[in-house]
Amino acid sequence: MSELALHFLVGFLLCFLGTLPFGPINLSVVKVTVDHGLRRGMEIAAAASLIEVLQALIAIVFGLMISNFLENNTAVKFVLAIVFVILAAYIFFRKPATSMREEDRGQHSWFRRGLLIAALNPQAIPYWIFAFAAAAQYFPLQLIGWNLASFLTAVLLGKYAALYGFVRASDYLSHHLQQSSLWVNRLLAAVLLIIGLSQAWSGLNIALNS
Repeated sequence: MSELALHFLVGFLLCFLGTLPFGPINLSVVKVTVDHGLRRGMEIAAAASLIEVLQALIAIVFGLMISNFLENNTAVKFVLAIVFVILAAYIFFRKPATSMREEDRGQHSWFRRGLLIAALNPQAIPYWIFAFAAAAQYFPLQLIGWNLASFLTAVLLGKYAALYGFVRASDYLSHHLQQSSLWVNRLLAAVLLIIGLSQAWSGLNIALNS
């Protein structure tokens, strides 16, 4: 296998598999698709895929420095905790969409929302640092030049492929299950609340031990 193909394969698999566990990104894709339809979910997926490429690149270039900053900065953790708890409360108490047409009358930029949601994900860069370290144990990765371009292209496609699967499944769900929007709201709110509380707990531990 050529170096380009190897870097593409590793990048695709790392991103695809890393997207499958439930988190704020894929659950947001599910929620938007259920509430507003296939097209809106694909917009969120495309935006999140672009941000994933940027986060992977940042992890490659500044990985350990940024990871240490995020892990040891109490203020950042408390700010993220507040943001995620507020988002969780908003989604939990928000009235589910009654119809796609009614909800889509406003001119929302779902692509911009996707960019914001993905950028706020505190797990992305630490995941890529871990993923690079794990992959380097088995594959001779040289993330420079065309190899880097191949890897990042695969990250984009791997993220979008995984999220597209969530979009399709959510579209099916919205057409075959009643109150699907309500349950998606509850699930997404729970995930955001857990992330927020974990950030607050981590920040508290740092403050107490410093």
